[in-house]
Amino acid sequence: MGRIANDYYVQDSVVPRTELGPVLKKISELSEKHGLRVANVFHAGDGNLHPLILYDNDAEGEAERAEELAGEIVFACLEHGGSLTGEHGIGEDKKKYMPKMFTTDDMNVMQLLRCAFDPHQISNPGKIFPTPRLCGERPGPFQMHPLQKAGIVEQF
Repeated sequence: MGRIANDYYVQDSVVPRTELGPVLKKISELSEKHGLRVANVFHAGDGNLHPLILYDNDAEGEAERAEELAGEIVFACLEHGGSLTGEHGIGEDKKKYMPKMFTTDDMNVMQLLRCAFDPHQISNPGKIFPTPRLCGERPGPFQMHPLQKAGIVEQF
């Protein structure tokens, strides 16, 4: 990917396998609409999509357009019976989309469950669900995880 674009925004959503074709077509249309290329990487067997939205962080407005495009891809997946995430959890970028999929009661129960297992909120602070590693979910330069900075873990 480094040879194709300076930067990329990784999305993670999932759709029913029968909807892969229509969703990939929609991603292509959204790519054209936003003037950004998208490299579609996915697990076809389970409908797990990881579109890589290619942009140049040094070009004014491209990072913001990449983030907007990522959101529209999430909405397309939801419209086709999919989910916000396939395997990497909900981070800062996707937590704002949770009300599109879950009710307030759903989210309250999820928060209670998280508090039961992580009462001191040390697992991925500020994120909805922990992910096993940083996956480049946000545009911009790499940011070290707070647990790495604190010396609690070596790497993800």
